[in-house]
Amino acid sequence: METLGHSTITMALDTYAHVMQTTLRTAADRMDDALGLDSIDPDGGQQSEKNPAA
Repeated sequence: METLGHSTITMALDTYAHVMQTTLRTAADRMDDALGLDSIDPDGGQQSEKNPAA
């Protein structure tokens, strides 16, 4: 907050929260790729490369 020159933490969070969310999503996606988890569906099952879940 002080480094960015905002008078309150609320101002800083309101201004940059969307950036943090995007950054966290990107980091999570990269970790999924690195760990090979991008082929697992949200229900916990493996998706086939030839027949991905719709």
